[in-house]
Amino acid sequence: MVNMIPLIMMAMTATAPTDCDRLAAHPEDPQRVTPGVAQEAIDYPVAISACERAVSEDPGNARLRYQLARLLFYTNQNQRAVEEMKRSADADHIQAQYIYGTFVVRGRPYAPTDLCVAEQYWRKAATAGRQAARIQYVRYTLKGHFARCSDAATDSELRAFVDAAGKDSKSLFETLFVEDFREALVDRPSAAVRTAWLGCAQAQGLDPLQRIRTRRFGEALSITKQLNDLILAGEKTITASSPWLTDIDPARRFFEGSYSVMIDEAGAPRAVLRTIGLKSVRFNDVSPEDSRYEGPPVRSIEAWRRVHQSFFERVLKPIGKNWSSDMPVTLERFEVVCRLP
Repeated sequence: MVNMIPLIMMAMTATAPTDCDRLAAHPEDPQRVTPGVAQEAIDYPVAISACERAVSEDPGNARLRYQLARLLFYTNQNQRAVEEMKRSADADHIQAQYIYGTFVVRGRPYAPTDLCVAEQYWRKAATAGRQAARIQYVRYTLKGHFARCSDAATDSELRAFVDAAGKDSKSLFETLFVEDFREALVDRPSAAVRTAWLGCAQAQGLDPLQRIRTRRFGEALSITKQLNDLILAGEKTITASSPWLTDIDPARRFFEGSYSVMIDEAGAPRAVLRTIGLKSVRFNDVSPEDSRYEGPPVRSIEAWRRVHQSFFERVLKPIGKNWSSDMPVTLERFEVVCRLP
C-alpha cells in the first residue's frame, strides 16, 4: 500500500481543479476539469500568473500547460505559446494537438511550415475524438493538402472519421460537412491514382491540388487495353460522348485544360491526360477531319458513325434517351502528359 501512495497523489494532481483551470480552461477542451472561460472573460495577468505557478508545481500536467499556452497566444507571446502548445500536444493533450496543428496550417509565427506536421497532430486529435480535428483532417485531406505526407490516413480511416463526426454532429454546418465528405469519398481516386498524379504534377510543374479524375476507356474491359495502347501510341487523341450523359453524371464531364488519369482494365494508372479542346456538334456533323483522330479501327467517317451509333443506342437507353442523327455529341481532344509505368 505504501508504494501506491505516490500514484494516488499523481492522479489527484492531474485531475483536481486549480486556479489555472478556473481562470483559463477552454470551454471546448474535452479534457477540461472545470466549465471553461470564454476568451473575452479572461483576466490575463491573474490567469497567466496562476497558470505559470500551476505548471511550475506540476510540470508534467499537459492540461495546465495547454491552458498556459492558450493565454500566451492570446497575449501575443507567440514563441512561448507555440513551444508550450507543442509540449502539451506531445504529452497527448487532445485540444493542444488540434490547436498546434491549427498553428501550422494558419502560418502562426514560430510554428512549423510543413503541413505534414499539422497532419500528424490533427490525426492524433481526430483519433482521440476531437470533432473539429476530424472535420479539418478530412477536409484538408480531400483538398489534397496532405498528399505529400508519407503516413496519412487511409480511405478507411477517413470514412471512420466521417462516420464518427456524423454521430457527434451538433450543428447544421457539421452535418453538411459530413454529407459532402461522404460524397467526396465515394468519388475519390484510388491511392495508386493519387500517387501517380502527384508524381506527374511534380515532374511537370503542375498544381498537385487541382481536381483530378479517373477514366477508363471502353465499355468493356476487353477493349480497354486496345484503346489505351492506341492512346499511348498517339493514334487516338479524340473521344466522343453526349451531354445527355454528363448532365446526369457530372463526374464524366471534362473541361478544356483539365487533367485525368487513364487506368487500365485492372484499375492501374497508365497515363495522365490533359483535355486540350472540346467541340459540340450534331451526330451527323461529325466530320472525317474529326474521326481521323479516333484511331485506325474507326478512322473513316463511315466506320465512326456505325460504331458510335451502336454505342449511343446502348448507353442512352438506360437514361430514357434514344440515338438520332441530330443528337448532340461532344468531341474531346486530349494529349498524353505523363506515361506511367
